[in-house]
Amino acid sequence: MEDISSELQTWLDTQLGDKMNPLLDISGLDPSQDMPVELLHTILLGVIKYIWHHLNTAQWSDQDRHLLAIRLQSTDLTGLTVPPIRAGYMIQYKNNLIGKHFKTLMQILAFHVHGISMPEQFALIKAAGELGARLWVPEINKMDEYLDDLKIAIANLLDAFDQVDPLRILVKIKLHLLAHISDDIRRFGPLLRWATEIYESHNAVFRLCSVFSNRLAPSRDIAMKFASMDRVKHLLSGGYWWDPVLQQWTQAGRGVQQILLTDPIFQRHLGWTALPKVNPGFVKAMPAKRAPPVKWDQTKASAHWAMNTAPPSPDSSWRMGHAVTARSGDKAIIGSWVFGLDSKGATVIGRVAELLVGEKSLATVEQFICTDKLHPEFGWPVIRRPNGAEITNGQGQSHIVLDTTSLQFICSVQHDCRM
Repeated sequence: MEDISSELQTWLDTQLGDKMNPLLDISGLDPSQDMPVELLHTILLGVIKYIWHHLNTAQWSDQDRHLLAIRLQSTDLTGLTVPPIRAGYMIQYKNNLIGKHFKTLMQILAFHVHGISMPEQFALIKAAGELGARLWVPEINKMDEYLDDLKIAIANLLDAFDQVDPLRILVKIKLHLLAHISDDIRRFGPLLRWATEIYESHNAVFRLCSVFSNRLAPSRDIAMKFASMDRVKHLLSGGYWWDPVLQQWTQAGRGVQQILLTDPIFQRHLGWTALPKVNPGFVKAMPAKRAPPVKWDQTKASAHWAMNTAPPSPDSSWRMGHAVTARSGDKAIIGSWVFGLDSKGATVIGRVAELLVGEKSLATVEQFICTDKLHPEFGWPVIRRPNGAEITNGQGQSHIVLDTTSLQFICSVQHDCRM
């Protein structure tokens, strides 16, 4: 140990220039502890990108990629909150994908690689998807339980990499950083709060600051402009500063703070995002020319009415709806998978089959049953339609009519092509 220490000290003394990072002089800053793992570059542009590169270089032929493009394009995106999939583009420019492409692949790739991947590769893809599902969370209610599950997911991913490409664990620092995620989450909270994708828009601000600088010291001008912008944001959002005259902490007056709440121009420039107003149960009706009103006995709901109240009049007129707002604010259209509550308060999962607007707003949901057994390969819950015996015995219904205000949120349900 002494020989190694002496050798390193001798090498350091012979180097020219500064020997120490100036960031280490900042009081209270510990870069190794105060910089949380970043989701975009560590997970999407790290883990998922490594998996995608491995599959394209070691496994897939052009025929396999063509098949994968067809499968990707047929994905049901309901409940995934991802942009439309441009599968042809992703396959054609497979070496030039960006974060949004990898975020989509992380969630759906496991459903489409059957027949074109080995079992070890499928296990790796599945482990990456399960880790991503645990990291992209906005709130953590039970920290210890959450971190225990997260550590298992990280260990599963590293074990899967060991079976497929063990050398990558040694040469890629991003895989090593996975082991430190749990410490960062305990210290800083959900990593989703520290995602940097939203700051990519600063590139345009950075460029304009350079264009409008005096060209003598553009770096200084850019730094001063960003500091000025942050100062304005601090003042308008009610931040405090030390007043040397009054010898106390002070903040801007109420009139100044109201600017951020009332002026949309300031809100837009400073990145303010107001919470949208949610109107649960609101149904957007189809145009009357496309879908003229129908009588109650012509609707699907009339054949499956089982609510505690009396059914509407057979002569009542109803308009067909196109989309409904769930209690979470999600927009559910015809064919969307939703969770809801029936008249007894029991949880219902199913697919929206009909939306009606008339005396009140109603949703006819094709009901599915969540089975007790997990999928043998995915390890995730499986849902199915109620069989004839269950419907006959009153244990299930093929369709159920719900008040639209009882719809809770949409969810993602994927078809198992192999079965």
